Amino acid sequence: MANPIENNGTHYRQERYHDAIVPLMRKELNIRLEFSRDYEGDPVAGAVQVPVRNADPEISEYDVAEGASLTQSATTYLTVPVDKHFAINEIIDGYEAEAVPDNIKAQRLEAGAYALARKLELDAIETLEEKGTYEESTNALTNENAYTSIKNTIIAMKNKGMKTSDLVCFVSADTEALLLEDERFANSAGALGAELLRNGAIGKIAGVPVKPSYNMSDTTEYIVFAKPWVQAIDEWKVPLTINNLGNNYIGASALQGRVVFADVVTNEEAVRIKKKVANGSL
Repeated sequence: MANPIENNGTHYRQERYHDAIVPLMRKELNIRLEFSRDYEGDPVAGAVQVPVRNADPEISEYDVAEGASLTQSATTYLTVPVDKHFAINEIIDGYEAEAVPDNIKAQRLEAGAYALARKLELDAIETLEEKGTYEESTNALTNENAYTSIKNTIIAMKNKGMKTSDLVCFVSADTEALLLEDERFANSAGALGAELLRNGAIGKIAGVPVKPSYNMSDTTEYIVFAKPWVQAIDEWKVPLTINNLGNNYIGASALQGRVVFADVVTNEEAVRIKKKVANGSL
């Protein structure tokens, strides 16, 4: 924004931001964005109810004279405590909140937002890896079998009744490299629509979009999950801001913010994970 120089000025000073804000190397955060948010209740209350019923209504023969016997069922709800609390409280010494230069303020807020978002992403991945179902093979994928392994996982999930439109596959950097050398995958990548490309997909396998994730653990080669059975529950308690500090901190301010959240897998069969052995252990 331009700043006029008094009444006798002949030009405007331009506000500029430090270039360090732009080129910072950041891993894309995209797995938790795919989680569903279908729950009842207010996270502020401390817990939410997530529906977990997986059975269809019972069908019986109908008798014209007697009718049909009544059956009973109920939707089961899983109580999920929203009990994960994390915060940023980073001092910006030498500045009161109102006096923090714009470039420092922009950089700290942007860095803080990314740090909190990455914490949520890593928690989501950890939840998937703790509650999901693992493929039996722990041999590392190769150029020859990476595509087939993922295809078989997806087909197995479809065979259990999961819809293609509900499924998404995330691959590690190594698995991405293997797939890109496979002509079958390369052909699907070339036929991707603009919308899929904008959403970060690099191709499709068995109709399911494949996206890279560089935040998974070193031994995870890919994760396929059905969105309706993985839930993210968010509640921002205190949005990130720069506040003045009191007590013993004179003339100082801090970047402060707090998040309260939970992640849950409601059906372990809806998450399939391929791990490889590394250094003798998973």
